[in-house]
Amino acid sequence: MVFNIKKQSGFAMVEVLVTAVVVAIGISGMGVLLLKSLQGTQDNAQRSQAMWIVQDFVGRIRANSVGARAGYYVVNAQPDCTVEPAKMCADHRDEDDNLVQGAVCDPENYTTNDGDEMAIYDKWITACGTNDDIYTSPADFMGNPQLISRCIETSSRISTPTGNQDCVKYQIDFTWDTRIKQSGANAEDRVYSNSYSEVVEVN
Repeated sequence: MVFNIKKQSGFAMVEVLVTAVVVAIGISGMGVLLLKSLQGTQDNAQRSQAMWIVQDFVGRIRANSVGARAGYYVVNAQPDCTVEPAKMCADHRDEDDNLVQGAVCDPENYTTNDGDEMAIYDKWITACGTNDDIYTSPADFMGNPQLISRCIETSSRISTPTGNQDCVKYQIDFTWDTRIKQSGANAEDRVYSNSYSEVVEVN
């Protein structure tokens, strides 16, 4: 008896389905890895911005040592960015992008309880920038940025403008929120807080 065995050719439906499932899993995995990579890049970029903001504020504290020792660089809450200081102590651009010459600010002029003219300007410009229409502050790219500065050490020396003990060490804390996209049409984004801190001594 002779059996006629036909040779199978092509792909069976099961093989096609298995291949499709494997490819789909691979693409999904690559998408997750890409998303994680983008999130990591965003985190690193925002941390660099936070470091820039804190370093800028540290430089301003050191440049105005009299005001810093008086405690005028203490920041307990985020400044109101909608209200400019009475004096803008550096050249800047207005809402029409026109260059405006900065006012002459005297660090020795202690006319308000909030501090000298330079300290008031420094606290505002670091957190707010000068124009809502253009990029002027690294904090523009960060969610819920908060700049807090505390005096953590005083000396026995008495400050000239306030009559209180000199502040000789500040701790600057900058916090911001990062939003993580969750999968699924109804999934809510997850938000977590980041922070960067630095301590600066005042001479």
